[in-house]
Amino acid sequence: MGRFLSGLIVLIAAIFLIILLYFRIAEGSFEGAGERMDALLGAAADETSEAASDIARGTEEALDGDDNDY
Repeated sequence: MGRFLSGLIVLIAAIFLIILLYFRIAEGSFEGAGERMDALLGAAADETSEAASDIARGTEEALDGDDNDY
């Protein structure tokens, strides 16, 4: 298990560095690359938050609607 977890961490770090280097080449500086990474990760966090809220709302509606079925 420890070997799998270590490999997963290394894989995630490698993917992060590859994306950072790609943005570095595209933007011309690490400052610009960092700004793009921040924007990308911020957008992903917002989408994840919206999806979690939708799931919670849907679950609440489903539970409220099932009260009369029993």
